Amino acid sequence: MAKDIHHRLEQRLLHTVFFLFGFGIMAWVPRFPEVKANLGLQNGAFGSLMSTGSIGAFFGLLTVGHIIHKYGALKVTIASILILFSSLGVLVHLNSSFLFLIFNIAFGFGITAVHVCLNSQGFHFLERSKINLITSTAGYWSAGALSTAILSGVLVGRVGLVAHVNFLCVALTIAMIAIVLRLRPVLLESNTDSDHDYSIKDIFTGFRIDWPVSLGMACAVYLEFAIGDWGTIFTKDRLDIDAGLSTAPYIVFTAMMIFGRLLIHRLIPRAPLDLWVKRAALLAGAGFGICIITATHLPATLKWWSYGLFVLAFFFAGLGSSFLGPSFFAAANRRSSLPSAVVVGQFGVVNNVLLFGIKWIVAWTIQFTGSIALAMMIPTVMMLATVFFADSLKESSKSKV
Repeated sequence: MAKDIHHRLEQRLLHTVFFLFGFGIMAWVPRFPEVKANLGLQNGAFGSLMSTGSIGAFFGLLTVGHIIHKYGALKVTIASILILFSSLGVLVHLNSSFLFLIFNIAFGFGITAVHVCLNSQGFHFLERSKINLITSTAGYWSAGALSTAILSGVLVGRVGLVAHVNFLCVALTIAMIAIVLRLRPVLLESNTDSDHDYSIKDIFTGFRIDWPVSLGMACAVYLEFAIGDWGTIFTKDRLDIDAGLSTAPYIVFTAMMIFGRLLIHRLIPRAPLDLWVKRAALLAGAGFGICIITATHLPATLKWWSYGLFVLAFFFAGLGSSFLGPSFFAAANRRSSLPSAVVVGQFGVVNNVLLFGIKWIVAWTIQFTGSIALAMMIPTVMMLATVFFADSLKESSKSKV
C-alpha cells in the first residue's frame, strides 16, 4: 500500500465516492414524471425507452473489466465518470425520443462502467488491507440514493429539472474525479503480464449460466427496478397528489433498503441465510401486493388512506428485498469455479438480458391495460417466486454447470 495513502483514508475516500455515485445516478428518479412529460410519451413507450439503458449496461459488463486490465483504473474511472454525468446532463434537456435513446444507452454504459471501476477498487483494497468494504460501500451507495431522493422531493416544484440535474452533474463530476486523483497511488494499474492477458472473447468461451442463481436474482431484484422506474409516476398518476409527496414512498423504500442491509448481519447467526431470504421474499411480495391491491380499490374519497397504503407497500418492498440481490450475487461467485472477474461479467450479462425482457413486458402491460397497478403485480409474483430458488444460497449447494 502506498505510503501517502493510509488504508483508513482510502476507506473514507471509497465510502465517499460510493455515496456520491448513488447520489448522482438516482437524482432524477423522483422527477421521472417531468422527464416523461418532456418527451410527450405514454407510459408504455416511456418504459420501453428507459429500459434501453440495459443495452449500455450490457456492453459495459462485457468491456470495462478488460479495459481496466489493459489500461489501469485511473484513466478508465475518470472516463467513466465523464460519460456518466455528461449523458445524464443531456438527458434532462431532450424532447426527442431518438436522442434520448442514444444518450440513455450511454448513461447505462456509464453507470455500469463506474460500478465496475469502483467495485474493482473495493476488491483491490480487500486484497491489500484484508478489510472487507463490499457491504459497507453498498450501504453508502444506498445512503446517497436516499439523500438525493429526499432532496429531489423537496426541489420538485421549486427548482427546475434541468437546473437541478445539471448543477449536480457538474459538482459531482468535479468531486468524484478529485477523489479518484487522490486515490491515484493505490488504484489498480494496467497488467503487463502476458501470461495473464485478458481477452473479451474469454467471456464468451465456456459461457456458463447457473440458472437457479440467475433466475433467483432476476426474481429478487426486479421489484426494486420496477419501483425505481414506475414508483413515483404510479403514486402521482394514481392518486393525483403533489409531485413532492409522490416521492415519499420511494424515500421510504430506499430507507428500508439501507436498514435491511445493515440488519441482516445480525440475523444470520439466528437462522441460515436461505431461510431469511424466503421470509424476506414473502414479506416483500405479499406485503407489497396486498397493500397495492387494497389501495387501488379504495374509493376516491379515501385518497389519503390509499396514499398511506402506498407508503406501507414500499416499506415492505424495501425491507424485504434489501439483501436478496447481494445474497444471490455472492452465491453465484461461490458456486462457480471460474475467476471472480469472469463470474461478474457472465452473471451480469445474464441478469441484464433477463431484466431487459421483463422491463418491456411490464412497460407494454401498462400501455395496453392502462393500469400501472396491474403491471406491478408482475414483479410482485416474481418476488414471491424467489422462494423456489433460495436453496441455491445454501453453503452446501453446488452449480450443475
